[in-house]
Amino acid sequence: MGSRLPVSSEDNASEGNEFRASDGELAALFAPEAVRAALIGLYRWHEEIAALPLRITEPMIGAMRIEWHREAVEALFADPVIVRRNPVIEGLSLAVHHAGGPQQEELNAILDAHGADFEGRRFESLADVTDHAAAADGRIARIAARMLDPGNFHPGAASAGLLCGRVRLLRQFPVRAGRQLAVIPDDALSEAGLNAARLATGREADAARAALEPVYLAAHEALIAARADMRGLPVAQFPALLPAALAAQCLKHVRRQRDPYRPSGEPGPMARQVRLIWASLTGRI
Repeated sequence: MGSRLPVSSEDNASEGNEFRASDGELAALFAPEAVRAALIGLYRWHEEIAALPLRITEPMIGAMRIEWHREAVEALFADPVIVRRNPVIEGLSLAVHHAGGPQQEELNAILDAHGADFEGRRFESLADVTDHAAAADGRIARIAARMLDPGNFHPGAASAGLLCGRVRLLRQFPVRAGRQLAVIPDDALSEAGLNAARLATGREADAARAALEPVYLAAHEALIAARADMRGLPVAQFPALLPAALAAQCLKHVRRQRDPYRPSGEPGPMARQVRLIWASLTGRI
């Protein structure tokens, strides 16, 4: 049975997840002390940017916020460097000035990826979902691996980041659906007899669950690929892949939900920490 009442985006900021420590922040605790603060700064900045489309309903205001961050990033690469008095920007400055840290064009590309939500972006196909996940979380994972092990590229980080990006969009489904930004490709919506407006009502949970199935399957394929691409991964880079361990845990949880609009609580802090410890000890995600 579908939900009887409309579901607003505000109703679906579930279980206080917006305010919990991010997967990246928890994973960074397993990194060497010398790079830990810089990694946390990178992850916190990305969480801030990724959350903007969920928190801001007015496209013009959202675009202005993205532009504010773009100018703040530009200032970090200026001569002399200017660090705006903002905790997120101050943390990002640690990453920017760390060996192997993010370049200005990389940060701008991440801003572009999330900023597209304020420009009427649609996911017309699963390829569009992949492109977004790679441009945002995939890029963050590659930067993190580079900061941990400068000059040593390995495909495992990019694959792990792609998994994280896909799972992020699935976790955000309730809010994104309410704002007609859902990650369901147009063809999957059509096959389920839905469109963006009907999806936003929250009244057809069974149809929404069916439409999400290709996205779940694609995320599972990303998990398989990430595990395969980890072969030969330098030990120094492994903390950059740890967020994928939590993404794998979350994927299993979200796929079990009967009503994607009203998911039950995600794994708590203890379960997440246990999963990270297990991953760090086994070298597997």
